[in-house]
Amino acid sequence: MIYFDYNATTPVLPEVFEAMRPYFCNEWGNPSSAYRFGSMLKTLIGVAREQVAEMIGSLPAEILFTSCATESNNAAIQAILKSNPAKRHIITSAVEHSSVLNHCQALENEGYRVTYLPVDRDGLLTMADLKNALSTVLISMRLSPKNMSPRRRCRVWIGARFIGICTD
Repeated sequence: MIYFDYNATTPVLPEVFEAMRPYFCNEWGNPSSAYRFGSMLKTLIGVAREQVAEMIGSLPAEILFTSCATESNNAAIQAILKSNPAKRHIITSAVEHSSVLNHCQALENEGYRVTYLPVDRDGLLTMADLKNALSTVLISMRLSPKNMSPRRRCRVWIGARFIGICTD
């Protein structure tokens, strides 16, 4: 089989699977439980959080592990909106993950204004469209390796204004 949707999911690297094998097969449990085994797993998750934070240059408290894109997207969107409740404008692209689009549609019913930026035939948005829409609280859009450069330009245009950027 030839698989072309690596933005959606990827196979687990063999070395990652081997590192995780004990927790998939023998040492699984609830890290939030009160018993000793659970607290051991909670400690191991804390170590993993520290490792990820170090890898990406953030604080461990800023790392949130989730089970799927929908949970991740919804948590990020809600956290950014809660941190700046006075702003009620969101920018996203017309081709976002369904969890982002569905959440934005629900937020429109709660009085938020949502701008759905169009994309060209290659799936890219124009920086002019983004720049014109920047009186916002949140930008939520996919950033694949081929369009990381526009994200860097977004930082320049955003400047000192607080705008959360949520990427899938």
